[in-house]
Amino acid sequence: MTSASAQPATLSAEQAKVVLAEVIQAFSAPENAVRMDEARDNACNDMGKMLQFVLPVATQIQQEVIKAYGFSCDGEGGSHAGWRGVGHGESNGSVGP
Repeated sequence: MTSASAQPATLSAEQAKVVLAEVIQAFSAPENAVRMDEARDNACNDMGKMLQFVLPVATQIQQEVIKAYGFSCDGEGGSHAGWRGVGHGESNGSVGP
């Protein structure tokens, strides 16, 4: 069963730049900076704990921005898949998973 919302999002290179700027800005927001600082503190500079504590918070912050552009946040073709598409469409000016 497929639906129109299951179609992968496609961005132009210019749109991808805008989305990336918004993601970076989201990390600078005071509430998100606090969340990231807390996650880093909990990780105690341990790489395994960084993956456990910091990566999920960073992914959530990113997903809050990119879902507005049609990218899924369900883990299947979600935020990581969306950013993998950045650069793949450079030759035709579009970006998508």
